[in-house]
Amino acid sequence: MDLQSLVAAHMPNRRRPTPMGASAEDRYYRSQITLPRLRLRLLGLAAATASLTLLLAGVIKA
Repeated sequence: MDLQSLVAAHMPNRRRPTPMGASAEDRYYRSQITLPRLRLRLLGLAAATASLTLLLAGVIKA
């Protein structure tokens, strides 16, 4: 028995997901595609990056 057959023989059998109706599928994909919300940490990081860029631009120009 080769290695691939040995691994395949010991893999657990996963059940296939139950089929969804059209409306359930729409709800599933709509919830998956939502845009990420801007969090305070991300907003702070963007502000810090912008201010550091402006500071460096001022130092280089002077």
